[in-house]
Amino acid sequence: MRFLINGLKGREPLLIDPAKAADAKALADKYAFTDVLAKLFGERPQAYVTENGTGVVPIDGVISKGVSPLDKMMGACDLNEVSATLAAMEADPAVKKVCLVINSPGGTVTGVEEIANQVRGMSKPTMAYTDSEMCSAAMWIGAAADRVVCSSSASVGSIGVYMAIPDFSKAYADAGVQMVVIKSSGSPLKGAGIDGTSLTPEQIANLQQQVDEIHADFMASVKMTRTMVQDSTMNGAVYSGKKAAQLGLVTGLADNLNKALASF
Repeated sequence: MRFLINGLKGREPLLIDPAKAADAKALADKYAFTDVLAKLFGERPQAYVTENGTGVVPIDGVISKGVSPLDKMMGACDLNEVSATLAAMEADPAVKKVCLVINSPGGTVTGVEEIANQVRGMSKPTMAYTDSEMCSAAMWIGAAADRVVCSSSASVGSIGVYMAIPDFSKAYADAGVQMVVIKSSGSPLKGAGIDGTSLTPEQIANLQQQVDEIHADFMASVKMTRTMVQDSTMNGAVYSGKKAAQLGLVTGLADNLNKALASF
């Protein structure tokens, strides 16, 4: 998935477990052509409205904003489409309430806070439900709903942000290559993470500040609706649905979507 490349190379923060991001990228690279037909003829989860007026909006797969058609076929979730669907549900008088059905390990940062704000600002009652995983970026979005319900064995949380920048300077030196980076004197933060170089203390401090600020925004967003959650809970850990309920990250448990909708 091309939209993960910058994050995996340390060029931007990520809101997804690093191993799951790498797995998604590796699978997309491996099966980008052989699996396309299966994806084309397979059915992605679609939004729909139940008989009693509940709009169901799927958030399924690795999350990003403005993803390519191929990435969508490989299972990515485009926040532009989610936003448009939420807006349509808000405007439709036949829709009385909205349920986000989430199955996602997270994704990139861009667009996530805005979708959470959109969910929180809806005039109709909202609920987020997962019986699989609602982690990192997906948790940021799901936590903005009025209610958050999950199955006991679901994976919930991973409230944190990270950047991973490989330092290949020794490998380059061992190969007899010296990287010389010439940059403007007034921009010491420029060029951070160029292959074959090490980050300066100033660059590390700047990147640390970036991820800390995003994490602070993430926690503040969660606490707008999940007011009982303690800061110590939002430390990047992933919890079972049962444990998440005890910690106040979710408001109820339901074995499946039908039971969750029946209680909504």
